Amino acid sequence: MKTTIKKIISNQIFKYLVAGIATTLVFFIFKMLTFSIFQNGVVSEIIAQIISIIFAFVSNKFWVFERTTNPLLQEFIKFVTSRIFVMLLSVVANWYLIDTHPGIIMDTFHLTLDQSVFLLTLFLQVLTIVLNYIFSKFLIFTKKS
Repeated sequence: MKTTIKKIISNQIFKYLVAGIATTLVFFIFKMLTFSIFQNGVVSEIIAQIISIIFAFVSNKFWVFERTTNPLLQEFIKFVTSRIFVMLLSVVANWYLIDTHPGIIMDTFHLTLDQSVFLLTLFLQVLTIVLNYIFSKFLIFTKKS
């Protein structure tokens, strides 16, 4: 039983999911806090993304993909670049569905604005975790041959 648990905990996908959940929690906390302060989907998205990108890099570099041999700066630049791409997708979705046309989600699902922000954020975070794992595994934290 202990061997099975050790295998699961040391599995890279499991580690990535744990790091992803932690990053998502960091993101959600800062997203909802900054949205309550600024009442702006784009501003709150950018602030929450910046904080969660830094958190995610540290957890991925030193815990999930710990055996990489690439230079730290090179990995950081690739990591940030891929995260900015995904962030831009989220920013555009927030701009369109929260700041410009909030009625699309609100009317479709009979939600308040805050609930719409939460629902959109949840959907975008699932998409983000999947895309970020693909980028991290195959483009960023690679082992040199």
